[in-house]
Amino acid sequence: MSHTKRIAVVGGGPTAVYTLKNLLQKATRSHVTIFEAGPVAGCGIPYSELHNSADMMANITSVEIPPVLVSLSDWVRSADAAVLKRFGIARDKVSDRDFYPRVLIGAYYSDQLTRLVQGCGPWQTVAIETNTRVLDIRPDGNRTTVFVDKEGKRARRRFDVVIMATGHMTEADNNASVRGLYRSPYPVQDIELGRDRAALILGSSLSAIDAAVSIASRYGRFEGDEENLSYKPLSDKPLRIVMASRKGTVPDADFFYPIPEEPLMIFTPARLDLLRKEGQKGLLAKAFKLFKQQLASDDPDFLNRLDVKRFTPESFGKAYLAMRKARQGFDAIAENLEQSRRDYRARRVIMWRYTLMRAHEVFGEIVPFLDRKDLARFRRHLAPVFADAYGCVPHLSIQRLLALHGANCLDVVALGETGTIRYGSGVFALTADGRAESFGTLIDARGQNAASISDLGFTQLDQALATVDQLKRTSGQSADDQFRLQLDDRSASDIFCISIPVMMERYPFAQGLVACSEAAEAVAAAI
Repeated sequence: MSHTKRIAVVGGGPTAVYTLKNLLQKATRSHVTIFEAGPVAGCGIPYSELHNSADMMANITSVEIPPVLVSLSDWVRSADAAVLKRFGIARDKVSDRDFYPRVLIGAYYSDQLTRLVQGCGPWQTVAIETNTRVLDIRPDGNRTTVFVDKEGKRARRRFDVVIMATGHMTEADNNASVRGLYRSPYPVQDIELGRDRAALILGSSLSAIDAAVSIASRYGRFEGDEENLSYKPLSDKPLRIVMASRKGTVPDADFFYPIPEEPLMIFTPARLDLLRKEGQKGLLAKAFKLFKQQLASDDPDFLNRLDVKRFTPESFGKAYLAMRKARQGFDAIAENLEQSRRDYRARRVIMWRYTLMRAHEVFGEIVPFLDRKDLARFRRHLAPVFADAYGCVPHLSIQRLLALHGANCLDVVALGETGTIRYGSGVFALTADGRAESFGTLIDARGQNAASISDLGFTQLDQALATVDQLKRTSGQSADDQFRLQLDDRSASDIFCISIPVMMERYPFAQGLVACSEAAEAVAAAI
């Protein structure tokens, strides 16, 4: 009888769900153990009911979420009446292009994980250990020891393969000594406003919008429908929320584009692969030249409006962000929402948006191969452009933002290069954009930052690594091995890292569920 491969998955969120799905599809005798620090497996922090409120929206449409056993839309259609009523969903109105609250998506992943475990064959078994924190990971010869703490009881386990699938690093972020300071918006249920009922939120993307909406829902209610939404405070005492970011821009409303996406015809993965094989030197410049050709072919008017004399990552990034800054403010936000609605009704595609959205995925194919100089250029000048272009948010989120502003409860400010936020005498003082005011609460909602493997806190694993830049790829490396860690000569352990914060350094767009699914598939193939 062949050996049963013992596999550990560290982290129990959507990445772990996709990993388990792909592992169970292989004809390999295996026992998979999923370690989840929280009480519920499957959902992960961004979709957990313990960390989010029911009015916090995900910015990915149903059809874009990779199915586990069934698609999200089919799962919603078959949900019981109580679930549909809770979220205000009409069964006969469910569409593949719907946006849903984060906690509903979390319920989907938890359910799909349960069904995966129930459907195991006799040669494959799964154990899910919740409330279990992994303390350390030690490569031991050709196996790996995992040290765990389960509700105060410590133990060590031996595995043939370890997959690090940890997601958002927020559990300890809010254990700060400064009263009123929240280093993460999670869990939103723990955020409390001071007597001034005023919150300063760092960031102006969907995480910041969700934090604002969740706070506002405690002190008032949203009334009306999608055409006429308003916010009504529950008392006469004012509620004051300010979102502050460097640029002071809010993401655009979700725009219409064909699903599935149509492939680009000039800026293609195959052509970038040929450029990559020519060598690292000048790779970004050569790829960017190809990207310009695609943009010029798809939307020459947009390229002319940018008026970039010398088309480089630096000049393109500067021109794009200047264009965005020129149309900020709530009048522009409302105008963009109405335009997006009209485009949806007419099924009209704004080509430059569509091209940028598809191009970021193609760029993602070569970023792991860039040298350090080109990687720094990409992250500084291009990543913000693509994040803005594809990081659009649900119409409902924009409507709520406008409703809060209309009720004089919310504003957005640009910190720019000179804006400051200082703490003193128990308050956070904001000076920016021609205004000066103080807040009893400060919430950092700027999203997940890139991290190193060292930041995960696994000391013994960190000491066994052979290189700092673990996910940098070389031309001779198999695609299956892109997430396998390179260990020193003393270790032959099989350890993979698809932890989202770590992936973000070399895979800057690896923050979504599609990236989780693709990474999980690659690791299962390698195993």
